[in-house]
Amino acid sequence: MTATRKTIIFLIVCGLFVPVAQAWAKFPDDLPIVSAMPDSPFYFLKIWYEKIVIFLTFDLVKRGERYKTFAEKRAYEADQMMKEGKVDLAQKIEESYRFYLNKAKETLERAIQKAIENKKEQLKQELDKKVDEIIDKLRESL
Repeated sequence: MTATRKTIIFLIVCGLFVPVAQAWAKFPDDLPIVSAMPDSPFYFLKIWYEKIVIFLTFDLVKRGERYKTFAEKRAYEADQMMKEGKVDLAQKIEESYRFYLNKAKETLERAIQKAIENKKEQLKQELDKKVDEIIDKLRESL
């Protein structure tokens, strides 16, 4: 095969995978669209998907937002189950709502603590740099 043919094939193959990778990176957080309700036999797939999304979200702030979004979805689902008269299922979903809400709070608190620690470290480094500059100026003036 010629080099140009190999290059063209390589570009075509790469072009097929790039749009898919971009689509995988987007996670829908819109409300109140609920694909599967708790009384659906496929509801477990939705929960698995949410757990995978949370696991693959490394930024603490975004992870906290996702927990909050999923908590809001659980609240909506619990409300729908109550309207349908499925009280036991609604109570179970309400527990899941509380779990997600608590995880959102914990995650956002950790994100705040991490941001504070990073800012403290940055300020310490800036102060050390300024002190070194002042010491150098004092040495030069003597």
